[in-house]
Amino acid sequence: MRAVQVIRLDGDDRLKVVDDAPEPADPRDVIIDVHAAGVGFPDLLMTKGQYQVKPQPPFLPGLEIAGVVRSAPDGANVKPGDR
Repeated sequence: MRAVQVIRLDGDDRLKVVDDAPEPADPRDVIIDVHAAGVGFPDLLMTKGQYQVKPQPPFLPGLEIAGVVRSAPDGANVKPGDR
């Protein structure tokens, strides 16, 4: 998985592009192959630790994505192959 990761909350070098294996998924998670991601003002605030949700670094920012569902648990509102 290639992603932009927030490694610190201050300075110009707070973002880093990483090629890292994804963490093991919780069986309740919906896994999506992301084809596009939006970046907006909340994402900027999150990278500075100024958004209402304040994850601790390192974390992957992003609130808007588009892609194809790779896997989903039984009972989910989506199924593999859904866009």
